[in-house]
Amino acid sequence: MSSAVSRFVAEVEPTRLRPEGVERSGPGGTEVEPSALNPEKLEPSGLKFDLFEGKSPDPDALRVFGGWLVAQALAAAGATVDADRVPHSLHTSFLRPADATLPLTYRVTRTLQGRTLSHRRVDVLQGDRIVVHLVASFRVTRPESPFDHAPSAPAVPAPDTLPTLERLVDTLPGPLRRPGLVRYNPIDMRFVDPPTWADETFAARPPHNALWCRTDGELPDAPLLHACAVAYATDLTFLDALVLPHADTLAGRWMPRASLDHTIRFHRPFRADRWWLFDQEGITLHGAHGTAHGRLFDAAGKLFATVGQEALFGEPVEHR
Repeated sequence: MSSAVSRFVAEVEPTRLRPEGVERSGPGGTEVEPSALNPEKLEPSGLKFDLFEGKSPDPDALRVFGGWLVAQALAAAGATVDADRVPHSLHTSFLRPADATLPLTYRVTRTLQGRTLSHRRVDVLQGDRIVVHLVASFRVTRPESPFDHAPSAPAVPAPDTLPTLERLVDTLPGPLRRPGLVRYNPIDMRFVDPPTWADETFAARPPHNALWCRTDGELPDAPLLHACAVAYATDLTFLDALVLPHADTLAGRWMPRASLDHTIRFHRPFRADRWWLFDQEGITLHGAHGTAHGRLFDAAGKLFATVGQEALFGEPVEHR
């Protein structure tokens, strides 16, 4: 297991806090008002809740990576459900940028605890401001059924025939490099075709991209942890498909983007530490607003998840 994966496994599940509130230090050693996180002031009556605390894996970053927030919020939600239940859907709304130097508080509301389904709402707070809102649903696992169908995986080269992300980045000229994708990255990614930031031809292509992914090391046999790894990985490159038709106009420049939401539906059992194909399609980009859809297939070609993301795009800038 690589150091990045070891760190992911160790830190993705946030630390449970006392239900009655949190006392901690803010910037410059100032005390954060515990009442700002007092559940009596934040929660509707009659609902059970839990509080957890997490942090960014990269405190030197300008903001917390969205995929990390989704993964840690899902881990917090999953820590409040029975062990026989697995996540089957989640919807995340990114409300504000999260400061990588500040703690993250995960407030989990137990909105439903049914016989076969559990529903959780997670608000991610910094101070008294909600930065991310996630809703997740969990179901009791059931045996295989003869009623089963799904689309087939596209035909693409095998992952072992494709360059690693590190090799891809190292072969690029300085202005095109994105070293942030490599630093602290627990995901082994192999692009079938180079994304715009790695394509020196600047050729426009249809808004479709595909890459093989797996964690850079074996994970424990915990379905929730594998779901968290997929949540993290699917936020790394998803929006790149939207700019492929405009590569000639961009001519190597970068389009800043801010994710608005991220959705995942899990359909079948899977392992995030075995190769899986992330088939991406940029559905539409209009008025600086883009929508992308994706399908996730295991190495046997079985569809195990579908994903979606929306984002706002800024004016192109030169690579730093």
